[in-house]
Amino acid sequence: MPLLRGFSKVEEEGKLFIPSNIRDKAGISPGSLVEIKIIRIKGSSRWPCIIVHAFGVSPNLSMFQVVMMQEKAELNNESKLILTDNILRELKLEQGFRVEVKLAGSNQAPWVVIYNRGSNRLTTLQEKMARLGKSRRNTKTWETMTVEY
Repeated sequence: MPLLRGFSKVEEEGKLFIPSNIRDKAGISPGSLVEIKIIRIKGSSRWPCIIVHAFGVSPNLSMFQVVMMQEKAELNNESKLILTDNILRELKLEQGFRVEVKLAGSNQAPWVVIYNRGSNRLTTLQEKMARLGKSRRNTKTWETMTVEY
């Protein structure tokens, strides 16, 4: 369960804003170097996500999570994370796409998790509530129920 959650958009040249309250809790400061891990869940068709953490903080990964790529990145003075082209390609991120930014981990060693929500993808909770499906034919819809007393 995330401690904090926010949303952001991918800007030109792969810049991504991390909200200040999430950044502060994760121990990441503007102008610092951070470590990025691209994680995928074994046997899942879910898109990979990014884990961003300060050096010296190692996130606790489950046995189902696989590290696909690990790199260093820079957080510029405007609190924007600069992602390289190969990271953008791996995550299928493009300029203008929305991302969901969550704070995860314990209070002693939290880290930031970034999920690709695409140009029109909804949040995880909305997907679980069946408001978004891969095809509109199989999508569950909300039902209206009238009760007379």
